[in-house]
Amino acid sequence: MNKSDFKSLLATLLLVMMVGCVDATPQNNEAEISWLEKSKQAMGNMWGQSTETAEESVNPSTEMTEPVEKKNGLFAEMWKKVTPTLNKVLNLEKEQETLPESTWFGIGKDKADSISEINLLLDEAVEILSISHSTETRQRIRAFEARNRELKQIISQHRQAKISAPISSTWQTTVADYDAKIQQLTKQIEKNYYQIDELKIQFAKELADNGLSITDAQLEVLLSSVVGDDIIQSSIVYDNVKQISQQLMTLTTESGEDLDISQRYYGMYTVLLKTLVHMQQKFINNIDEKYLPKIAQIEADVQDISAITRNLLRGERDKNRRQHLSANLEAQNLTLKTSRLYKKHLRAQRRKVVLAKEKTMADLQIAHNTYKTVSVSGELINLLRTSQKSFELLLNIQVPDLLVFQNLQMKQEFAILTQKLAKEQ
Repeated sequence: MNKSDFKSLLATLLLVMMVGCVDATPQNNEAEISWLEKSKQAMGNMWGQSTETAEESVNPSTEMTEPVEKKNGLFAEMWKKVTPTLNKVLNLEKEQETLPESTWFGIGKDKADSISEINLLLDEAVEILSISHSTETRQRIRAFEARNRELKQIISQHRQAKISAPISSTWQTTVADYDAKIQQLTKQIEKNYYQIDELKIQFAKELADNGLSITDAQLEVLLSSVVGDDIIQSSIVYDNVKQISQQLMTLTTESGEDLDISQRYYGMYTVLLKTLVHMQQKFINNIDEKYLPKIAQIEADVQDISAITRNLLRGERDKNRRQHLSANLEAQNLTLKTSRLYKKHLRAQRRKVVLAKEKTMADLQIAHNTYKTVSVSGELINLLRTSQKSFELLLNIQVPDLLVFQNLQMKQEFAILTQKLAKEQ
């Protein structure tokens, strides 16, 4: 019964009683008292049944419900979205135990099919667990940065067009017109940079609220690195998983001696840990299969170009041409130095995530074993309580390494390499 039905029922009951009081014509006082008592009793019974029905519709005792009163709106939204996904994974894992390794002629479902379904659901869970105010702030920073790149391109086009523009004209864009446009766009870029700086301050605070406290310099590395968004996502997911784990612990406690319910909650906790392992492995795979090979290709291309540049330089006698070739060679060497720094950065982050994954896997093995063999809900509570320290440790592992750039040019080259690495092949 929803709230509107409940209000309608209450209004109807009151109307019936009022009509009864007006129309009833009892023959004596005793009959009047008897009628009133019966009406009160009937109303009390109906009230009790209605409130029980309403409470069950809002907070059923045996189903996962959204903890709106205990958490903020974002957590409530995440809880509502993620719990059905976790339940689907849990059900698929139970089904997987009865599936064959393979099927004849691909007819029917086997374990490989089930694993594929589970992996898709784990991807979905990671996306849901990434819900955070800091995610929105990061998107706003990215939008301002993208807009500035567009404006710089427009300024470059205006400067080219200005070369052939007339000094004065009634219908063509003049040199002064282009200068005014360039000045206006330059001011807009400066405003956007101011907005970016403000958002970075807000972003750092939101990351700290998620448990990832970093310096201004580390934040710059985080925002300029190709794995920066993955690190940010990990910190958000760890913190959200920690909150969900706390909520599951509360629900497990409230379930009392109901072993089936507490086991189901704990089963969902094991799925949360699997989600973390899935995310961590994806992070490692991206570095191994995507970013490091791209850097190796960039280095190979630059080395080929450098070899050609050196050959041209050896045979060139003109001073101006030699200066131009020397500048090219210097730029190529800067790219190589920066790419080596980038590889070092990626491998350092990879080691951290491997360490985090090892710790998560150890927790998952214990959790899975406990889920299969648990006999009392008290064991579950103790393990859930212990897990909170593990999540805090994972957050600490995720703090990014502080890169030291030799100069501004190397920092800019690092950002250029990030754009190249982020492009899909």
